[in-house]
Amino acid sequence: MAAYDPSGYGKHKHPGGWGSVCPDEACLGAPPQVLLDTGGRVERLICDVAGDFALCAQERRPGAWRGYPIPWSRLPPQARDALIAAGRLDLSTYRKTLRRNWGSEFAR
Repeated sequence: MAAYDPSGYGKHKHPGGWGSVCPDEACLGAPPQVLLDTGGRVERLICDVAGDFALCAQERRPGAWRGYPIPWSRLPPQARDALIAAGRLDLSTYRKTLRRNWGSEFAR
């Protein structure tokens, strides 16, 4: 069972923090736990979508997950297919995100 781990989230918000700055609007549509529960699992990642954002979560310690935004172009194909099959993403929206290079600001 994946559980959201809120510790350390603020590191991206503080001046001088590291990692991708997670925009506040990325999780306004659903709480992080819902995104974990409805996301597509690929190996050690859980990927999901929230509005215009593609998000991935990694297990930081057993059973505790933390998420971050990713460029749409880095959404694993298996996760994309799982999200489409679950009705969380449609193919036309996905293609539009690639054409418009959404999430490129999150490239690491």
